[in-house]
Amino acid sequence: MANSHNDQVRAQFRIQATSFDNIGFANRGLEWIIDQLSPRRDDMVLDVAAGAAHLGRALAPNVSHVSAVDLTPEMLAQGLLLAEQSGLRNIAFALGDATALPWLDRQFDLVVCRLALHQVADPAAVLREMVRVTRPGGRIGIIDMFVPAPSLAAETNRLERLRDPSHNRTLTRDEILALIDAADADVVSQAVADFALDLDDWLGRTQTPEEIRAQIHARLTDELDGGPATGLTPSKAPDGRISFIHPWITVTATPRP
Repeated sequence: MANSHNDQVRAQFRIQATSFDNIGFANRGLEWIIDQLSPRRDDMVLDVAAGAAHLGRALAPNVSHVSAVDLTPEMLAQGLLLAEQSGLRNIAFALGDATALPWLDRQFDLVVCRLALHQVADPAAVLREMVRVTRPGGRIGIIDMFVPAPSLAAETNRLERLRDPSHNRTLTRDEILALIDAADADVVSQAVADFALDLDDWLGRTQTPEEIRAQIHARLTDELDGGPATGLTPSKAPDGRISFIHPWITVTATPRP
């Protein structure tokens, strides 16, 4: 099942790769995240399930070196192109699986994962691997969307999967914290923020078929008209365009001795 899911992820992000540029949705939240992570000049950093390494590239000027690992070659190629355009010389890109990282134990001072936990088939395995490769006294940073209430999880994830079949499951805040604890790490800090997305842009990036777009539009319109909550908190602008909210959490943790 994991291999099949990974194939879905590669197929989906092959489509999306060129949309991950240095403006708009892909770049959002980076300053907020870096404030939580407090990078240090001598840090050796690993960006896990990095995509085009937006976080890794944002960290690079503040640290010694960044390694970025991802499943999808096209996403890594996009990250390399953007790194070269920015003149970054201390970031390397590697093809690999976040559930079986190709590094020895205790290699990195800071290990981060931005907006990927909801996408992977086995988030618990990703957390275990991140903790494994973190040095004693090092830090782990998890940044992801979360479902604001367990009762909304089924509908939130149904809509996410309609849009992107490679979406696995958006977790609740408590589930994310429990995974970190189970991976043998202690939470040091956590912060949350809401990020608004334009519905048409969100659907366009995945090249979602028109009939599926219509279903998602109809469901969010139903909520706006007083129907059951989706967990996405939609709103409508005067021009009729719909936007919605992804709540994010940034958690920093340290591996237990």
